[in-house]
Amino acid sequence: MKTRTMTLGRGQEEEQHLRDTLIDPAGSDDLVDPSYYDNSVHVDRGVKQPTRFRDSWAALLFYGQIVGISVVAGMFGMPALRSSSTSGGEDEHEVNYVGLLYASLVAGGASLAISTLSLLVMSACPKFLIQMSLLITIVWSVSVAILSYLLLPYPGNLFGLTFGLIIFLISTCYAFVVWRRIPFASSNLDAGLTAIKTNAGVILVAYAIVLLSIGYSALWMTALLGVYDTDGLCKATAEDVVVCTETPAWGYIFLLLLAYFCSFCSSAIKDSFVRATTTSFGSICFGSLLVAIIETLTAIVESARSDTENGGCAAFLLCIVDCLLRCMEGMLEYFNKFAYIYVGMYGYGYLEAGKNVMNLFHQRGWTIIIADNLISNVLLLFVVVIGIATGCVGLTMNEINPSWFEGFEDAAMVGAFV
Repeated sequence: MKTRTMTLGRGQEEEQHLRDTLIDPAGSDDLVDPSYYDNSVHVDRGVKQPTRFRDSWAALLFYGQIVGISVVAGMFGMPALRSSSTSGGEDEHEVNYVGLLYASLVAGGASLAISTLSLLVMSACPKFLIQMSLLITIVWSVSVAILSYLLLPYPGNLFGLTFGLIIFLISTCYAFVVWRRIPFASSNLDAGLTAIKTNAGVILVAYAIVLLSIGYSALWMTALLGVYDTDGLCKATAEDVVVCTETPAWGYIFLLLLAYFCSFCSSAIKDSFVRATTTSFGSICFGSLLVAIIETLTAIVESARSDTENGGCAAFLLCIVDCLLRCMEGMLEYFNKFAYIYVGMYGYGYLEAGKNVMNLFHQRGWTIIIADNLISNVLLLFVVVIGIATGCVGLTMNEINPSWFEGFEDAAMVGAFV
């Protein structure tokens, strides 16, 4: 093997390495031809589209909601912040909105730093992380089964034990089936991380987008706090009598939730970044708007489920609707992840990009989905770790500067949530 490898050229050596590491997806011991994974064999490549604005109505709608939120933040949010900062903590139930915003900014900066560290960790051992993510799922299911049986009262402990065992069996079977695909998935992850390190502009653009997202979140929170403070749960009358209502202005909050969910958009670098933020920005807003509508409807259904006035039949129907909405949300978000690539790279409109994604799934089948799922498990693992670490930062802020969380009954939980 060594003699043969030494006589090969660089290109042949890379091909031989590919043959030695990739395993037949069907599960046999035969080495698979590298052309099986070559996108040029069966998958129709995208074609760069003429430069013109696409789905402009969605972009205009996005810019319009930014203007609307800015107006609401200026009219209602800023007065609420000023009244909070000048109250001096005289009322122990007065919420410190300014401190909450400061805490949000600090938590956002901490998550940014931890994310940078996670990129270095993923680059060091991609294959190990994919394997670890599968094993953690199995260990988690066993832990759920054991803890449910020991801690929950009867018959809840039996239900928890059964649920944990079912998840354990499913996770074990899934890990057994896809374990042989890990080398290919780890190669994809390593290639993506190498591309990020080679093109450092990706990191700069990502950080810029994160900073914009933090700023947008601060603006959105200012507007929400203003609406809550204006049409909030409690108000003082001229006779110094506090009158509390049951619900805030749900119409305003619905629009704010819709605007906030709609803000999560994708981007790329160089030509793709310019295209994604100019001519094809409307297509990205179009896809984000569809997800935002489903997420907002899900939030409304969850609020209705928590209403104690709903009977058993109504609660059951709302549970079904909630499940369907969450399934639709998950499928659409997964679909958008590929559609945005066609939008940014080639300049397709959203609907046309969607057709290309459907063709991709039809031609590739489960191969691309499983490989992407294995990589997504690693990313999810780091999301959980980053979330826990950022929550610890929030708890630390509550210990160092508790005045930022004045007015909350459980300030520690609020700090961890932020």
